[in-house]
Amino acid sequence: MNEVEQLCAAIRLPSPEVAERVRARWDRLHLGAGDAGKLAEIVTQYAAALGEENPPDAKKMMILAAGDHGISKYKLSAYPVSVTVDMTRNYLISKGAGANALAHYAGADMTVIDAGIAADMSGVPGLVHRKIAWGTADMSQGPAMTREQALQALQIGIDTVKDCIDRGYRLFSVGEMGISNTTTAAAMIGAFRGWTAEEVTGRGTNISDERLRRKIGIVAQALDVNRPDPTDGLDILTKVGGFEFGVIAGVILGAAAYGALVIIDGFNTTACAHVAKSLAPASRHYVMASHLSAEQAHRRALAALDAEAYVDLGFRLGEASGASVQMRMLEHALSIYRDTLTTEEWQQAGGAAQ
Repeated sequence: MNEVEQLCAAIRLPSPEVAERVRARWDRLHLGAGDAGKLAEIVTQYAAALGEENPPDAKKMMILAAGDHGISKYKLSAYPVSVTVDMTRNYLISKGAGANALAHYAGADMTVIDAGIAADMSGVPGLVHRKIAWGTADMSQGPAMTREQALQALQIGIDTVKDCIDRGYRLFSVGEMGISNTTTAAAMIGAFRGWTAEEVTGRGTNISDERLRRKIGIVAQALDVNRPDPTDGLDILTKVGGFEFGVIAGVILGAAAYGALVIIDGFNTTACAHVAKSLAPASRHYVMASHLSAEQAHRRALAALDAEAYVDLGFRLGEASGASVQMRMLEHALSIYRDTLTTEEWQQAGGAAQ
């Protein structure tokens, strides 16, 4: 049994006792019955994942994984492959990307990992250099990577989140950067669910009708050539995945193993959560959804994960954008949970006489 398998085998469901006690406190708060709505769900999941009835304001980390894709040569995106390099440099040099602004908004620190950018990134300060290869292979012609490379990507994510947890981080948002990665996500979700390329493939960066037809064709060809096993997340990652997807799936597995919560972003990170769930079913309970992306299959992909988006902002940004909004929503929910009086406390304070 390899290290990833050992960690997956050790993942357990979050504490049902903690979840029950948190729900009981919500019921005692001086709010109208059910008026907290999904805010109660958010706090309950967070508390259970951490195993703490009164969870702290967590130290937060945004983890962005970057990698390139062999299929980018087919020009499936509105942007050239060089944008992967440009955006990764932007996160760490000018620090002016949307992801930087949203990390600041969420009060999160940022870790950026080169998992497989097809360029020399050695001169970028602060970048975590874990390059597996200079981009994946062309999945329309055969497997995107070897099984060993897929395991390596998962281990990078596990190691990253373990290091963060050792430094006190307990709440993570995840995002990805890699041109053509919505094509990869479509193939992965299609493989897991048995959905056709037409059902699962969306416009990504809002591409033209012509590019969308080309994109659907590449997804269909990749699934036909590789025949990934829908019951084996590692096989799907190997055959139609991406290095950055493997890293994010590893982050989820590591968080589940060490008692932390991961907020996923849009369609791409939902595909990563499917990989993690396939390898360790209990890991799903350490994953919180955030927003509903503009990708046509995202709602169905979340439902298949037994998750539901909390907000619909029409985002196509990726890069942990919706997850950052959800981080702040969790903070607001925690404030209500902690600061609202119970009905008994309210009555003792004279509220009933007012």
